Amino acid sequence: MNTKDKLIIALDFPTAEKAVELVEKLGDEATFYKVGLELFLNSKGKIIEYLNDKNKKIFLDLKFHDIPNTTAMASVFAAKKDVFMFNVHATGGKKMMTKVVEEVRKINNSSLLIAVTILTSFSEEEIKETFKTEANIQELAMNLAKLTKESGMDGIVCSPWEASSIKKSLGKDFKTVCPGVRPLWAATNDQKRIMTPKKAILNGCDFLVVGRPITKNENPVKAVQLILEEMKEGLIEKNN
Repeated sequence: MNTKDKLIIALDFPTAEKAVELVEKLGDEATFYKVGLELFLNSKGKIIEYLNDKNKKIFLDLKFHDIPNTTAMASVFAAKKDVFMFNVHATGGKKMMTKVVEEVRKINNSSLLIAVTILTSFSEEEIKETFKTEANIQELAMNLAKLTKESGMDGIVCSPWEASSIKKSLGKDFKTVCPGVRPLWAATNDQKRIMTPKKAILNGCDFLVVGRPITKNENPVKAVQLILEEMKEGLIEKNN
């Protein structure tokens, strides 16, 4: 897998037209895109067809979370769209995730099945307030990651700060998809637990999700190139 295949650009736009404009502008500089709820709903799902026609890889980031059967049927829908990966919420539980794997693998053996552990916008204080627990973010993320692997899923969405410990505990083949990646020259915005692209690679992140440092940049092509350079430095240092 080359460096471009590890960079997922978040198409967090309100319209398909704005997303298409960026994809066209980036051309061959980028191969992998994330489609979230906002864009998927506003484009009525047609953005998936467009990206497939352009031979782009797709991370369908709809974070399914419901009772096991409902989540599994939604996941079957995603699998039929031939996306590279899609996700569910790990907090839906082991039974739900196991059902997803069972139903999806009947029709699709190639899409990566990923679960979200703890959203990167959470702080330690918000975790305690929301979940009424004394466990910290890392402990909660690790427990959810273990349940995800036991369910047969391929990996998790997690903060780059948890990637290293998750890899050590659950194995190098268990995928880590990491938002909260920001180059030093980019604003942090609402992300609390962030890391540079180079450090994220060194910390065990398999896929880096980057949005605003690229999508809000005056020169998105240059922004992609700079991020890929940082990632390449990380991969070279990691392999030496």
